[in-house]
Amino acid sequence: MKRKLLLPERLMLGDGTAPFNGVYAIRINGVITAAGLSIALASIQAKHPLLRAAVHHDPTGAPWFEIPAICEPIPLIVKGRTSSVDWQQEVRDAWASVFNIETGPLISLTWLKGEEQSELILTFHHSMCDGGGGLMLVKELLAVLDDPDKKIGMHASITTLEDIVPAHILKGKKEILKAKLKALFIKGALAAISAFVNTRGKQPISRQQDYLLHWKLDKQVSAALFQHCAIKEVTVNTALCVAFLRAFKLVKGEKAMNKIICPVDIRRFIPEITKDVIFSFGLSLELSLNNAQDVSFWQRARLLQAVASRKIKKMNPYAFMLPFEYAHGGIKYMRKFLTYGKPVYDLMFSNMGKLDVPEQYQTFAVDTIFSPTVIGPFSNPTTIIASTYKGQIDFSFVSNYQVLDYQDALAIKEKAMALLTEDLPVQAPAEALSSII
Repeated sequence: MKRKLLLPERLMLGDGTAPFNGVYAIRINGVITAAGLSIALASIQAKHPLLRAAVHHDPTGAPWFEIPAICEPIPLIVKGRTSSVDWQQEVRDAWASVFNIETGPLISLTWLKGEEQSELILTFHHSMCDGGGGLMLVKELLAVLDDPDKKIGMHASITTLEDIVPAHILKGKKEILKAKLKALFIKGALAAISAFVNTRGKQPISRQQDYLLHWKLDKQVSAALFQHCAIKEVTVNTALCVAFLRAFKLVKGEKAMNKIICPVDIRRFIPEITKDVIFSFGLSLELSLNNAQDVSFWQRARLLQAVASRKIKKMNPYAFMLPFEYAHGGIKYMRKFLTYGKPVYDLMFSNMGKLDVPEQYQTFAVDTIFSPTVIGPFSNPTTIIASTYKGQIDFSFVSNYQVLDYQDALAIKEKAMALLTEDLPVQAPAEALSSII
């Protein structure tokens, strides 16, 4: 069982030596065991073929996901837990961990074992799995950990392009011609742009310089924000985009680029990629703000909401995917530009919304699901991911000292939260905005 990597997957994989990992951290109260975790890992690995896959290269150098005759089990690493913030160092270590792509699997689990409270750190290569897929794996892992006899189903094969793109589009003469012409343009433009990217003496940014800011809004403030967004007819996602873009502008001044990139779940557009199927990438939404001085926060949000809604309605996943499959020859230019080129946006931002994960199980309870993190080898790793669990909005802010000064990141976080909450009918208590550093 094998398939060739799609171009975005190949872009994230690179040559396999630079990590590009997604990480989930879950805090558990109660009793769990290594035996139970091993059974749960074996169960999800049996269901999802990509969790058994390694990466092999064909004679042309193109990478393929391939399931070896003898599959390596998902590694389970058990470590002692000494404090409630140990998980943050484990997450940072997970960003820098390099999977053995030749043997697989491209996923691992670390258990920070405590007497009454533990953390589970699930790490996976982004070329195999996105954040939505990672959340699904968390749900399945916990379900089987709770009940070892739980049936979670099984997928017979790795999802292919033919599985998710209708045949009349994938094989249509008109569609193929348009895709090939667009691919030629993409390759030509990338070649031209990358020619001006100087790599002499440059090294990719060091993973040792990465940092994490984590904080939550309390339930009262979170609920007030949800209600206020509904009244103003904007999504929470849009309000957060405005808050972070304005904060970047206020902190960075003229150095701010007034551009935010928001991943959009491709499952919204392609029903064949169901919620229990692993997939590695989505579409992207690029947004900028009206920064006129006389425009209020919520006026900006309404204006940005109109732009975002219009752009989302125009999204065509097939027009996005097909040209790239004829543009594999341009991948070296893409990686050169993304790795060594000057950043062209302030941050990537994703709001995963309310996480549909049960709180109470038979022998344990989920205390917290920390918003996931992801970081890759490219020139701007600055990413903020938000999610809501147990009524609280949770934030993970990832960047690198070489890209964004740590004190600037703290200031951006504080200004964004102040902007977001200043007009709410409740006042945010100090602990609602506190960071766990």
